[in-house]
Amino acid sequence: MGNVVQSCTFICDKYNQDKTENNNEKNTNTLDDEEDCDESDFLDEDERLEVIRRESKKCFSFSSDIKNMKVRANLIVQKKTDPWSIYDELGDLGFGSYGVVKKISLKSSPDKIRALKIIPKEYLIEGVDTQKLLDEIIILKNLEHPNIMKLYEFFEDDKSYYMVSEFCDQGDLFDKMKKLNWMTEIVVKFLMEQVLNAIAYLHSKGVIHGDIKLENIMLYTTSKSARERFTMINKQLSYDPRLQNEINNSYREGGDNRDASSKTIKMVNEMLNYEIKLIDFGCSKIFTRHGERKSGIIGTSIYCSPEVIDDLYDEKCDEWSCGILMYLLLCGEPPFDGETDKEIFEKIKKCDYDFSRPQFKNVSNNCKDLIKKLLEPKISRRIKAKDALKHPFFTESFNPEEALTQNKDINIIKRIDTLKLAQSQFHQAIISYMSSNYISKDEEKKLRTIFRYIDYDNKSFLTKAKIEKVLKEYGILCTEEKLQYIIEVLDVDKNGVVEYQEFIQGLCDKRTLFNEFNLKNIFTILDENNKGYLTSEDIKNFAFPNKTVNEEAITEYLNQFGMKIDDKLKFDNFVYIIQNNCSLNDKDNINVNEILNSKNINKGKKKENFIQNDNLSAFTSENDNISCYSELSDKEKEEKK
Repeated sequence: MGNVVQSCTFICDKYNQDKTENNNEKNTNTLDDEEDCDESDFLDEDERLEVIRRESKKCFSFSSDIKNMKVRANLIVQKKTDPWSIYDELGDLGFGSYGVVKKISLKSSPDKIRALKIIPKEYLIEGVDTQKLLDEIIILKNLEHPNIMKLYEFFEDDKSYYMVSEFCDQGDLFDKMKKLNWMTEIVVKFLMEQVLNAIAYLHSKGVIHGDIKLENIMLYTTSKSARERFTMINKQLSYDPRLQNEINNSYREGGDNRDASSKTIKMVNEMLNYEIKLIDFGCSKIFTRHGERKSGIIGTSIYCSPEVIDDLYDEKCDEWSCGILMYLLLCGEPPFDGETDKEIFEKIKKCDYDFSRPQFKNVSNNCKDLIKKLLEPKISRRIKAKDALKHPFFTESFNPEEALTQNKDINIIKRIDTLKLAQSQFHQAIISYMSSNYISKDEEKKLRTIFRYIDYDNKSFLTKAKIEKVLKEYGILCTEEKLQYIIEVLDVDKNGVVEYQEFIQGLCDKRTLFNEFNLKNIFTILDENNKGYLTSEDIKNFAFPNKTVNEEAITEYLNQFGMKIDDKLKFDNFVYIIQNNCSLNDKDNINVNEILNSKNINKGKKKENFIQNDNLSAFTSENDNISCYSELSDKEKEEKK
């Protein structure tokens, strides 16, 4: 089967936008002050995508500096097999203009539910839609955020393309709005905080989403109790004065209003159990600096900004769409509507809207003010997503730090102080894949909470200073060298900061993750022909999919974990090196404490018979009789035998 996207596990992508704090502050140009920028300093969108495509197809040739290779944190595995050999179909989730979305489960692990988007090639305009799809894959490969849909795998056969992504059990926000008609302010606050967080992250990565709307916001269940949900807005409903006032008035008036108030309470409790995932990057654009002008049709008419209608826009078109979304959630109707696109566009250009609808009666002034700042026609004055998150609408009546503290798992913070580097790039690739595919929802929720707590300024990445701050807060003192080591362990792609998926894979519970069942699943994936062992070719296909790699490079790669080019890596050895983060060369070196606790040790054998050495050079076991050797001379070893 042909493969389209070169999903390289290792990448030295100097073209990705720098995610350091300094560059985030520097890149603040808008359309109005764009003339201060030197156009020649930046690649345009087509050039940038072409560079990424070209880089992904390069021949890999490494020398002694192989340890400096960058391992992707969001590893997207691409199979050479039919998706139906890996997944079982569970039913249809929806239909779109390009195909069908199905609910699927892993054959090897039926509790792992995914969504499969099937895109028949006959529905695509050759060369145009196909390239648009591939560009979407390229963009998704570089995104790691808790509120952005995660892409797991990508397939192609003669008839269709297949995209395997996260499954959201509550459908999209459009379907929820059809049932509820409107949403109360506290729910809108809860949802919009997540949407704007995702938008702020996208813009920091140089990506315009281009089609923010109800249909592109998926919902999934994160907890059974609103008090346990992950969000900065963790205030108990009983303390929300506006909501309580609305409910009390309904009960006093009686009749149908009592039914409405009951619906309000039910709706709030239901919605606050969900989190959002932003999907559909088919309209996305890449930009190389803030305020860079783009053109080309994007978006959906009622969400379009004035500058999109004029076909000259920048990333702030997303903030406008967020303003439309916020307004629509509160009252069930868009601020600008009409029978035709022309009528809608005329109203958008005039920007003539109000809050006269009855649903806005109980909406706060802070809420209305944020909508006004998002629906600002002048781009230079329109609020940025990252600044919108600091608006009083989100910060009033609660302390975000205090709210997140309620959900923190202190044991996770303590793990930061015990991190260890992966033995090899192969180990790191396995961790990347497993932390993305097999981590439990409960643990990921705890890790998200900790990440957001440490990321106090909502920049979607962690710096050394942020990590040092949280460690000091919990009495964990680190030297400068130790802090640098922690960053080195967590910063998988070596860009100087720790992003969300890197944090997840670094601090997830490896004891639970690396159980034999999960390891068997990934071993089966690598062992495509079911031989019962892995060859250097199997590992090459996993590490360098569809790449031409010379023998010297793959030899160096294998040497990192003690494997030779002609070796066969059996499952028990695979389990051992992954669970113990060690090399095959270390398998015979075992800590004396592990030996003493081994079930193979004869009960009558005295402790004195064992030489106290943390790194015994070898140990052998035969019929429950164990011989241990330290660094003895050849003569001493012979006498020992």
